[in-house]
Amino acid sequence: MEIAMWAEGRQALSQDVLAKLGLLGPDGHALAEGDQETGVGNAYEGDGSGLPALGPLASFGSWQSVAATILRKTGDSAGFDQSSTLFGILRWIIFELQFKTMPFLANIVSDSRSVSISSLSLSPAISAVTNLLGGLVTPVALKGIIDSLKKIGQLAVENRGHEEKNSNVQQGVLTVVNGEVRLGLLRTTVWMKYRTGKGYQQLNQQITVSRLFGSLDYDKCIRNADTLLAWDGQDVDGWVRGASSSPYPPNTSPAWNS
Repeated sequence: MEIAMWAEGRQALSQDVLAKLGLLGPDGHALAEGDQETGVGNAYEGDGSGLPALGPLASFGSWQSVAATILRKTGDSAGFDQSSTLFGILRWIIFELQFKTMPFLANIVSDSRSVSISSLSLSPAISAVTNLLGGLVTPVALKGIIDSLKKIGQLAVENRGHEEKNSNVQQGVLTVVNGEVRLGLLRTTVWMKYRTGKGYQQLNQQITVSRLFGSLDYDKCIRNADTLLAWDGQDVDGWVRGASSSPYPPNTSPAWNS
């Protein structure tokens, strides 16, 4: 029942909830998304450690594909399209709620770090990510995550829209460490301004990088194999390539190093 209710998703939020979140205008209708965009990146890396037998989930081929399938269902249940740069505040909120309540995720940690960035200095953002991920991922995986964040940065720079915009950043993480499949979600929002001849630049601002992280519950997956096998399958490569920033090269601004 728990899994069925989760998979059905939260397709709407009540007026009371919207009001508490500050998402209702004076006329009682949801506020428009305005000058907003979404940039999504996904990264996978494993340490090669052994994982349990898949048992009835053998047709998935790997626990990583089981995890990628659950992540796909998380997006589907929230109506969240990771391949799109269009921003929808409700889908954005609902996806985080669905991730946080994912039935197959155990030992969830949730916290954040706030830092100041400018057009000349993005290294505090990288430091915040490094601090948040700490011992949760390997050094190789951390490098892949940072490269993926730089891809999102390049997407934001190239995605022309309004003169000023908020780029809502989501970085998905799938990694294997010490026999655990770990799933993570990093989020922040960066205010950007278009300057003629220079393109988009992030302005001086305080950003908050939030983290959700947990470990895949193998036993629960095996007990509910029939349910997982009925969902649309997703392999890790498809999950990584499906993110909106995937086709872009990492942004090479010197601001990342200062």
